[in-house]
Parts: sequence; structure tokens; C-alpha cells
Amino acid sequence: MNVVPVPTRVVTLIAALEAYRQARQDLLASLGLPMSNRDPLAEISEHLVAALTGATLAPSRVQADYDLILPDEQKIQVRYLANPTGTWVNEHLITRLPNVEWYALVLFEAFTLQGVLALPTAELAPIGAALGKRHPRQDEMLRFTHRNWCTIRGHPERFREMGVRVWRSPFA
Repeated sequence: MNVVPVPTRVVTLIAALEAYRQARQDLLASLGLPMSNRDPLAEISEHLVAALTGATLAPSRVQADYDLILPDEQKIQVRYLANPTGTWVNEHLITRLPNVEWYALVLFEAFTLQGVLALPTAELAPIGAALGKRHPRQDEMLRFTHRNWCTIRGHPERFREMGVRVWRSPFA
């Protein structure tokens, strides 16, 4: 039997996976989750928005439509948008869902938290107008881009007047 030596690349990949596994276990432990195969950015986004808003997690972490429940029983859909620093390669479609009052979007650049937005889903059209949107059905959805984040980040008070909650990093 011929024994083929394990390439250095394989050893490097396995070592990187082990480092990731340990970091993931540490993250899950900080969230109070013994185990999860869900995307870690989704997990941390839900817990982060819950901490910022005083909401509680929905009964099931994988149910449709909403992820959190506010003390007044309003529901929040939580999503995240991850991009490299600088030019974004990903955008996000914010949609209104039946019986869900808020849509929270957690923004990451190069895996660094940039901010969190919570939009009242009943009021998407005025927000779209303030962002200069021209796409159809703005009362039901907003196509969220890097330019939109820069606009909101630069003028949070203008959007707070429309009910948008804005948290910018650092949160201290």
C-alpha cells in the first residue's frame, strides 16, 4: 500500500477549522446556546437586536416571519447584511411581512459590526422617499444599498423622525 503524505494545505485547513470551531463554541456559549448549526451571524444578530430593544426571542429559533417579540407584543424580523469594507458586493431587500411590525437589519463590514437599523414595516414608503428610492412597491419593500446606509448613518435624526431606530457602532 502506498502512503501519500498529507499536503501542507490540508493540515493548514484542518487547523483553521479547529480554530473556527473553538471560536464558534465560545460565541454560542456567550449567547447561552449549547449547540447550533445556524449561521453564527444570524444567531448573534437576533441576540444583539433583542438586547438593544428589550425583546425576547421567539419560541422557535427557526420559525418563519418573526424572530423577536417586544414587551408590547409587536414582532421583529431580524436579518443581517455582511459586506467587505469599502465597496459592498451585497445588498438587501427589506420586506413587509403580515403581522410583523418591525424589520431589523444588522450591518457587518469585514465581520465588524457597523450598526443596526429597525424599520417600522407599516411606514416603508416615506423611508424609501427619504432615501431617494425609485423602485416600485416601496410600501411593501426597500432595496437597501451601501448608499442608503451611508445616508442613514450620516443623518440618523432625520430617519428617527420617521420611526427608524438607528444604533451605530460603537454602542458604548
